[in-house]
Amino acid sequence: MQTMKKWIDLSIAFVTCTLLGVMVLMAIWQVFTRYALDSPSTISEEFLRYSLIWVSMLGGAYAFGNKKHIAIEFIVEKLENRKRLAAAILIELIVLAFAVFVMIVGGSKTVGISMEQYSAALGLPMAYIYLSLPVSGILIAAYTIISIREISANRKADLYSEEVETPEPIHIDKDRKEGLG
Repeated sequence: MQTMKKWIDLSIAFVTCTLLGVMVLMAIWQVFTRYALDSPSTISEEFLRYSLIWVSMLGGAYAFGNKKHIAIEFIVEKLENRKRLAAAILIELIVLAFAVFVMIVGGSKTVGISMEQYSAALGLPMAYIYLSLPVSGILIAAYTIISIREISANRKADLYSEEVETPEPIHIDKDRKEGLG
């Protein structure tokens, strides 16, 4: 699972960093054409707007997968170990349900509906823009499943370490040993 998570992390980081670099170049081009050529680029603003949507959605999935998102944990931290485990898994299941039903299913329906709509300047089908929703939903769902497996595996490890108690080693003083014999 860690290999898969690492592969997803690297893929998202590569795509978002590349897209962000292209966005910077496009923003420079937009400023140059507007002020130096006195003829603003017609596609740069729309490209930047739609690229920002993709970077935000993919970056949000990345942040979620690496637990860098906003979380209110003080309530869960006050619970006992068993209740804390149940609460952590319940939270992950709620997030998984949201990712599946809202982002993947709802996003897929939006993609289907918007297939015939085209952007004004770029002429792209709007479905390509809305595709960011189900793609990020799939990534969040994958991260959530990995997180649930990690929580379960860590809990099993904690249970085994609590059940198996190693006895204290018996130390015999050299003086007492000689006196016993």
